[in-house]
Amino acid sequence: MEVKHYNDGCEKLSYQGGKMDTFKIKAMLAAVRLGSLSKAAEEFNYTPSAFSHILTSLESELGVSLFVRSSSGVRLTEAGERLLPTFSAMEECEEQLLSIANELSGHASGRLRIATYSSISRNLLSDIIKEFREQNPEISLTISVLDDLSGVLENDLADIIFSDDITLKSFEWTPIAEDRYFAVMPLCENVNGKAMALDELYRKPFIFTNDKSLEPYIDKSRFSEIINLKSEDDLSVVNMIKVGMGSALLPELVIKEISGGVKVCPVEPPIVRTLGFAYKKGHRTRALTRFIRLVKTAREK
Repeated sequence: MEVKHYNDGCEKLSYQGGKMDTFKIKAMLAAVRLGSLSKAAEEFNYTPSAFSHILTSLESELGVSLFVRSSSGVRLTEAGERLLPTFSAMEECEEQLLSIANELSGHASGRLRIATYSSISRNLLSDIIKEFREQNPEISLTISVLDDLSGVLENDLADIIFSDDITLKSFEWTPIAEDRYFAVMPLCENVNGKAMALDELYRKPFIFTNDKSLEPYIDKSRFSEIINLKSEDDLSVVNMIKVGMGSALLPELVIKEISGGVKVCPVEPPIVRTLGFAYKKGHRTRALTRFIRLVKTAREK
């Protein structure tokens, strides 16, 4: 087996019986990770039509359809779902091969794929990521900010995920911070600034997101009115509160970004989520080891 480098920056993994262009596999996995051909094309600096042609070419080589394309994005076909673990394994094998080869030649290289929520990315990881890039400019870094992290590690769509203890409960994970929730209400609400009991919050229109950390603490059936927002876009929730649509419970990482236009008060009893990271055991690369070391150092400061 050999890895051949081409002028366009792509690699082809040659094997007995034919050639599989691993750039096409990387493109396919990016489309799965982002759920959008246009977003994946942007990540690779391709036009959407050129990127779509790459995936169509891969489907033609394999003789199966991998994606169902629609105006809302792309999703895997049944064949795509069955092939996804193999594609991921091929990408990982190539990365390990190149990583070992670079180590043997005295060069440090690799990749690191991080997946997390927007509030964690903005407020907990931005400085760490900046420092990591400064220390490791040779490592390719991808940050995926998602509404839903389920299946990301299992399907090898990221090397490490940062989330709350509810999302990470099925993994061996490392806690790094606690994040307290606050009640956020329109300015017209008459509150005295003291801690608000949940019973009082139940009597107000409530904006409910996909935040699973709240589920053990609140009873949705008790709210007088619920507005369901099928997202974890916290800043959109804040804007809805500012125009008087309802109240919400938001974590401190989000509260620190609010410049005004709402009332904020503690909740009694307190609601706290624990934040941390998890990665797939047996898949700890050199790049991931360096990043985890940096995260732990930042936590100790």
